[in-house]
Amino acid sequence: DVFTMSRKNAFIEAVKADPDVEVRFTDANLDISKQLDQIDNFVTQKVNAILVVPVDFEGIVPGIEKANAAGIPVIALGIKAAGGEYTFVGSNDYDAGKLQGEFMKEKLPKDAKVVYLQGTPGLTHSKQRLDGFTDACLKERSDVTVLASLSANYDRAEGMKVTEDWIQSFPQFDAIIAANDQMALGALEALKTAGRLQGVMISGVDGTADALAAIKAGEMSQSIFQNAKGQAEVAFEVIEGLKAGQPAPKEKIVAFESITADNVDKYLK
Repeated sequence: DVFTMSRKNAFIEAVKADPDVEVRFTDANLDISKQLDQIDNFVTQKVNAILVVPVDFEGIVPGIEKANAAGIPVIALGIKAAGGEYTFVGSNDYDAGKLQGEFMKEKLPKDAKVVYLQGTPGLTHSKQRLDGFTDACLKERSDVTVLASLSANYDRAEGMKVTEDWIQSFPQFDAIIAANDQMALGALEALKTAGRLQGVMISGVDGTADALAAIKAGEMSQSIFQNAKGQAEVAFEVIEGLKAGQPAPKEKIVAFESITADNVDKYLK
């Protein structure tokens, strides 16, 4: 995942500021049992803190509780957990969907038809992003019709495939709203290939480099910037605070930001 990698790299950079901090990385590859084993290992190693991107909202809880019992502080990065004591560092995913919804509420024509690319089923941020969009756009604009809403698992190739099917099924729609940029970019490729991009707005989430380039080129309408660097830096600040003996905060929120043609230059590096 492009976003997760950029956040990890930003964390590596942030940690360089304190030579006393050693980081041990593991990757669960979206396997919760593997992630729980990795937490077990860190507890056995008696590390000073555990920073985790939970694979599963419910499934991560036993791992957090095990760290709690051992007196090891836990920081959940980007994704919350259903229980246990931890500090959440990340963005509120409902707000990402809300920003997409507010944009579409303003920009969609009367009696618009839209399709929605959902994130991976069962992940809380997939639901929250959809809820935010629904509340900000669909509940405010009763004239807007959702022709279809399917998961493409946050994946570019799947986003392309689902959109190809929609192009066959629906002769016209006004917008594709995607729960992340990878799916949005897959949708963009499908529309371009079919010669159907004209008149279709595309919105994604993450503010990845490819999405920014597509906005600059006038091919995507919006992306919601999730600040990978900001999240990584705040996570490191929490670790430094713990090291200095400060109590662990409950949460540290890093706000989402809406990127459109009007402000994309500010985000292009």
